[in-house]
Amino acid sequence: MKPTERVSRLYEVMDLMLDSVGDPLALKSLAASASYSSFHFDRIFRELTGFSAVEYQRKRRLRRAAHLLRHEPDVPIVRIAQDCGFPSNAAFAKAFKQQFAMSAKAWREGGWRAYMDQQVGRESDVSFFVAEPDNLEVILAHYSPPQPGTVAARIAVRSLPAVLLRYQRFFGQSGAALSIACNGFIREREQSEGTGTAWYGVFDEDPGFTGEREYCYDFGFDGEDDADPCLGLRVLPAGSYACLDFHNEWPRFRSMYEDWLDRQALWRLDATRPHIQKVERGPDGRWQGWLALPIKKR
Repeated sequence: MKPTERVSRLYEVMDLMLDSVGDPLALKSLAASASYSSFHFDRIFRELTGFSAVEYQRKRRLRRAAHLLRHEPDVPIVRIAQDCGFPSNAAFAKAFKQQFAMSAKAWREGGWRAYMDQQVGRESDVSFFVAEPDNLEVILAHYSPPQPGTVAARIAVRSLPAVLLRYQRFFGQSGAALSIACNGFIREREQSEGTGTAWYGVFDEDPGFTGEREYCYDFGFDGEDDADPCLGLRVLPAGSYACLDFHNEWPRFRSMYEDWLDRQALWRLDATRPHIQKVERGPDGRWQGWLALPIKKR
């Protein structure tokens, strides 16, 4: 479904919420930035996401904390709680256990892996865009760890430039549903603009920790010469990324985590920047592109 200009304004507010995940939530100012009263803002926000703005931000804070607990092992738990906007360690401990059914300490010590496998499962492994929605063999395939070193050998650390992205945001969709939705977006644009576009899929959190109902995926194209007011507008930040090139295959971010990132002595994930996938049609008509993990030096 094509978003409205009203929805695109809410996209911008949601991005502000993500950028200020550790700050107090000021509903009145957020509503004003989208030209709504607080009452109408919360109602429309709930219609779009299925959550109130307060609940949505609470869940995002907890997922950011879970993300940091996994990837920042040297940062004290109390510091992570503060950075994610919790007023006390006790409040954080209670909220974290309610969300993930374990303590933050147990999560950091490896509980995150069991949660990812048992609570989220296969859907989250394959939720990044698959270009051909009728390719059920790929979409429905269970995750199989790569042979040790095979993915790591293909990863190159690159400095990527910033990209101005015009995007449509998809909520509560993953796997085949997300693939079909993104493919419809492509077909609509190709009918009006022709082929040759490079497409970007963007996810701001660890995909292994986010269930289908809370899944938020941005999909779009370089928008410097496009001013469609019904699409969201965001900047994909420049910086260092671990990149995995592919052609006529659909590798998964999870394999990059497990075969490369988790074994790294020099690099760790940068939670302040998104995961990015770029795809385009190659000279042979098949899809090619890369996956990019945001990284920083330890």
